[in-house]
Amino acid sequence: MKKTFFVLLFSLFCILPLSVFAVDFKIRSYQGDLYIHADNTAEFREKVVYHFDEDFNGQLVGLGRSGKMPKGFEIDSSPKVQVWKNASAIENVNSEVIEESEGYTVKVYNPGQEGDTVEVVITWQLKNLLFLYDDIAELNWQPLTDSSEPIENFEFRVTGFNGAEKLFFHTGKLFTEGKVEKIDSVYRVHLQNLPRQRGVELHAYWPRKDFETALDQGLKGNRLAEFEKIEESITAEKAQSKALAMWIIPLLLSISLVLSAIFYHIYRRKTFPSKKYAKNHRLYEPPMDLEPMVLSEAVYSTSLEEVSPLTKGGGKFTFDQLVQATLLDVIDRGNVSIISNGDEVRLKVVKEKGLASFEKDCLNLAFSGREEVLVSDLFADYQVSTSLYQGAKAADEKRIQKTGRKLKSSFEQALKQMQDGVRKRVSSLQLPDYYRPLSNGEKILRLTIGVSTLLPAFVGFGWFLYSLDAHGYLSLPLPILGFVSLMLAAVYYWTTRFDTRDGVLNEEGLEAYYLWTSFENMLRDIAHLDKAELESIVLWNRLLVYATLFGYADKVSHLMKSYQIQVENPDINLYVAYGWHSMFYHSTAQMSHYASIANTASTYSVSSGSGSSGGGFSGGGGGGSIGAF
Repeated sequence: MKKTFFVLLFSLFCILPLSVFAVDFKIRSYQGDLYIHADNTAEFREKVVYHFDEDFNGQLVGLGRSGKMPKGFEIDSSPKVQVWKNASAIENVNSEVIEESEGYTVKVYNPGQEGDTVEVVITWQLKNLLFLYDDIAELNWQPLTDSSEPIENFEFRVTGFNGAEKLFFHTGKLFTEGKVEKIDSVYRVHLQNLPRQRGVELHAYWPRKDFETALDQGLKGNRLAEFEKIEESITAEKAQSKALAMWIIPLLLSISLVLSAIFYHIYRRKTFPSKKYAKNHRLYEPPMDLEPMVLSEAVYSTSLEEVSPLTKGGGKFTFDQLVQATLLDVIDRGNVSIISNGDEVRLKVVKEKGLASFEKDCLNLAFSGREEVLVSDLFADYQVSTSLYQGAKAADEKRIQKTGRKLKSSFEQALKQMQDGVRKRVSSLQLPDYYRPLSNGEKILRLTIGVSTLLPAFVGFGWFLYSLDAHGYLSLPLPILGFVSLMLAAVYYWTTRFDTRDGVLNEEGLEAYYLWTSFENMLRDIAHLDKAELESIVLWNRLLVYATLFGYADKVSHLMKSYQIQVENPDINLYVAYGWHSMFYHSTAQMSHYASIANTASTYSVSSGSGSSGGGFSGGGGGGSIGAF
């Protein structure tokens, strides 16, 4: 276990981004100034203002030449470097220029302390920055592609001996767009809060005649029409992305949720009988005198196998409730007696006459084949603890699995035999079928409800994360719709979860279900009944049995003890007087615990552990980076 923990810990550190260990700083502003000369050379000045939140060693500023760049494009390898710290110029700055495959990085050795503000100015000399076609000279350049932190204020100016005819500024897929303005012959771009690791692009053109002195690049043909087509496609693509994220996706998800509600309403009308009953009606006596397991099977379509501790199923009652209610039922009927001797409480089989086959099987399971057993020793044949596999070694796997499979198989066979007996008892009582299976149309409708409800959850949360990551757009309607769809899916699932397995109530079944629900309402509210209502209850012993099944045994026991209510069976009186409900509950619940351990053991293995040694641009190249160390 420790080995696995350390391997996972090591793996976590391996996959953590390096930025976790980098210097903590902010980029207050970035200003780029590009001056283009008539010979197609240019001077590019970058000013970056850092504010450091911890001690640092220096700064990094890079300029790239990757991607689509004009023939002969060059970056002078000796840029001018200027640095100010806390508004004071630093003389004789120690820096180095590192040439990489895709450009240059200036590494400024300028150590400082937390709270310092540093201004770094790098002036680059560029050659052949523009594409020279027959009709226009095109600037298609990304001066910045990788900033290790967000830039609070971004500004860029393009100047020259002649101003550009048109200049466009692109932020890729980001919905945030910079403001472009032209004053005389100078284009100025301003943008606030540029996210980290996001690129920007300049796309502009000049008349070709403005660069007659520049060396020809061999580019033939006109370019202006293609230039305008590219800009139109970028505008259309961004408009489509905005419409999708802001309107179309939320609208489609909303329609899907509305349709799911309509489908659910239709489904409920088809599967729920038309006859209506009062919701909070009370019934003060059991509608039928049925054994707890028979009641569970016939009226609530809940079988022992479905609520077995070995499965992930569910139903109206739990396995523990069914077993405890059955034990109390056979005690009430006189087949089993309670023997109290000091702190010891025993159960003894007095007679088997009148017991159904499944009840005999239940007693055999609980008593482990004996006639008398301590309540604390119920299910002795299945007693097992987690010590069976805790601290086990690989050599013990087969032994543990064999023990687990043996206990599990024995328990499954016992449950199957009991359940077969329950079904035979239902048949012998000639109880009608209270449920009908779903029709094919109803199954399709239920599936449609699930799809139309869950789809908005996946799409809503997924598109929200995508929009935030790709577009930098925080769309609140998307997660809200996703959350609403999850809530609706939970409601739809909870109210229809057993329909495919059990079927749905027919008219006769609804009446029986209503009567037992009315009886359950009385059990639920029994502590608040007035004296007249309590006096109308006659069969308190049967009431206690069913209260145990429905989970209200503590309320009924407390009330019987408080009002000193006595019944004919002395064992039931002892059960109430000494408050043995908790003891019985704990002992019967142990079977679920044993079964769970056996289930785990049957597939147990000792783990050995293991370890593990854009759209939105016009296609320009270049690149630039900002960082610190």
